[in-house]
Amino acid sequence: MERRRARTNWRPFAVLTAVIGCTRVPASAPPPPLAEVAAARSAVDAGAPPSDVEPVDAALDAAVAPAPDAPVAAADGVRRFRGVDEDALLQQMATRPVLRVLHRFSSSTLVFHCDLGDGVQIAFKPARRGEHQWWKHEVLAYRLARVLGIADRVPPAVSRTVPAAIIEGFAHDRDLIRERDGTIRGVAIAWMPVLHHSGLHLPEARDEWIRWMRASYDIPPASRRRAGQIAALIAFDYLQGNFDRWNAANVAIDEHDDLVFRDNNRGWFQENLVQVERGGLEGIERIPAWLLPGIERATADAVRAEVRRDGLPFQRLERANYWAAYSARREALLRRVRAAIAEHGRERVLLDE
Repeated sequence: MERRRARTNWRPFAVLTAVIGCTRVPASAPPPPLAEVAAARSAVDAGAPPSDVEPVDAALDAAVAPAPDAPVAAADGVRRFRGVDEDALLQQMATRPVLRVLHRFSSSTLVFHCDLGDGVQIAFKPARRGEHQWWKHEVLAYRLARVLGIADRVPPAVSRTVPAAIIEGFAHDRDLIRERDGTIRGVAIAWMPVLHHSGLHLPEARDEWIRWMRASYDIPPASRRRAGQIAALIAFDYLQGNFDRWNAANVAIDEHDDLVFRDNNRGWFQENLVQVERGGLEGIERIPAWLLPGIERATADAVRAEVRRDGLPFQRLERANYWAAYSARREALLRRVRAAIAEHGRERVLLDE
């Protein structure tokens, strides 16, 4: 999932002020709490055999069968990611032993491509000195996406531990933080078998999609799906204070030519959340029609309750000022969208695929 290329220099939405349109699903019932499996994680992982498998070539990715086109939610309301029951997948990602490490990817973060058996593969981002909280932001981003109703775009992410012996041979002393029980904490993220550059970070493409975001501009019919995806991604990033998006690595597409909202570890820093006017707010004039009720639903209490279902050990979750900063961004986004509707009309602002 975490293939990295050289990053380009980028100023947050400089041209505006400057996982998959997001598929619409009804809000699903909250997942069963994962806190009760936290105690089982260390016990299960401790019994995982150490890996003596050498990293495999990236060509392995091509051998992974792509997920077929499938609705993200069935009539029973079960939330699905690429056709798979999402809550069941989270449970497997959190508790199955790591059988082997297939590859290591490294740039600004360190990522291990791990095989859990029976076709379940994850990207594991570990806690490291200097960025020990970053992996937690991936969990926060995924849980926010659930509350917003964003489906099939943000790969499921769940906190877990992995025995240090499993990955240390691949880490080459990369400042991993080892727990007292010999494990390493981190986030397991559903592995994306296919990721391509979208080119949306390039100046020519950016000039085009920035026009799509203006309520006065008529989006070509063939571009409405992509415009909806980009609009949802901009709003998603604004809410989480993520200013690390528009480079080659972080705007990837899958085999269906849909955007994948990946690599969210640079969001959720309070020093960014409190900067309400930053992040492209003034450039937001359009969002998908289905996302507006999601934003209204995504109160601080709702997001915090959703995150707690992961059992994430994160002190910031209990700080009132942290969630006050998030609430200020949410309220500013709602004001911005409502002002755009008042000026341009709902049909020009709310994108309906």
